[in-house]
Amino acid sequence: MCYWVGTKNVREALLKRKNEKPEDEIAQLFYRTFVENMGNMELREHFVAIGKAKPELSVLINHAGTKQFRNMHWGLNWEYTDKKTGKTHSRELLNSTAEKVFFQHRDIIYRNRCIIPIDGYFEYYHHKGETYPYFLYPTRSELFYAGGIWDRKLNENTGEVSETFSIITTPPNELARKIHNNPKAPNGSRMLLLVPEEKAGSYLDATLDAQEVKNLLKPFPAGGMKAHPVLRFQRKENMHLMNTEKVREPFPYPEL
Repeated sequence: MCYWVGTKNVREALLKRKNEKPEDEIAQLFYRTFVENMGNMELREHFVAIGKAKPELSVLINHAGTKQFRNMHWGLNWEYTDKKTGKTHSRELLNSTAEKVFFQHRDIIYRNRCIIPIDGYFEYYHHKGETYPYFLYPTRSELFYAGGIWDRKLNENTGEVSETFSIITTPPNELARKIHNNPKAPNGSRMLLLVPEEKAGSYLDATLDAQEVKNLLKPFPAGGMKAHPVLRFQRKENMHLMNTEKVREPFPYPEL
């Protein structure tokens, strides 16, 4: 669930926002990072970024009081200790549920929240034993701000520092519930945490208390998004279309 996102139109959307809203802090920062300082950091653009492939995405963080973009790999390593055996285990989390994030990530949920600008995400609809990919995208602007958490890890053997992130998920709105209807989903129907544009600054504020953070982990309004079926881009015969606009275009399935 929620393991496929698109970022190909993020550049165009944020440059448009910069011109139309000079006061938009994120759009201005995007311009300074990826346009003015071209070459220092390259925007990661994907028609489809598949989480399980650990793609690198451009992520906005608030580090030491300064908002900045970083390129990070999708997949946060979560370590936990088995109370019965005392052994420490690790698990890679592409997504983190809003209901568990204060337990699983209590060390970083307050200080290491992040925003991943995306132009939409993909979800699978189940119908009579078959699955159909859908593209969910915004109606009131050209992009979503997906909310997540990030962390930095030091490999003590190699000295290498890695930065990774996980996208938070919430209970679904009405539209997402209809599409993400997998009966075997372990957490039931879910959707990505999509932070409203006007709350993006607050989401990155490291001074918020627990209740203030919880107030931001809400389902995005169904009226602010649309969805349509797309071709089965993960099938072998369609793999050559993964890096084209075809993966986002409406694709008719007569049985639907």
